[in-house]
Amino acid sequence: MSSERLTKQKQAFRRFFEANREKELTVAEIAEMLKESGNNMGIATVYRAVKRLESEGILVKCINGATSKTRYRYASHDNSIRSVHRVFCTVCGKIVDLPYKFTDKLEKNVADLTGFALTEHQIMFYGLCPDCK
Repeated sequence: MSSERLTKQKQAFRRFFEANREKELTVAEIAEMLKESGNNMGIATVYRAVKRLESEGILVKCINGATSKTRYRYASHDNSIRSVHRVFCTVCGKIVDLPYKFTDKLEKNVADLTGFALTEHQIMFYGLCPDCK
């Protein structure tokens, strides 16, 4: 977070996202989970906090192409490109990150092929996880 005053509400958001760093959540899901944990905040407050955390690079926006729902996840601080590489189970909703070894090669190939300096991207593969197939 930035150097601004760390209120109880901001502390609650920080703890929430650190505890849920492996999940991709909608603003509504975030608000509901916060409410269930005793942090009853309005949806507008949650939305503003999510947008602020996204602009600070703490959260990454992920758009599910199958449903067009916008979800957010805790940003990995060891990856300079804000990117998402996932496999999504269309039955149970399980999401698995692809290994960076694979995605680093893909990013380099795309950059070399196009001449672009990549800043962010999303790749989502859809299918059935081992439990659902």
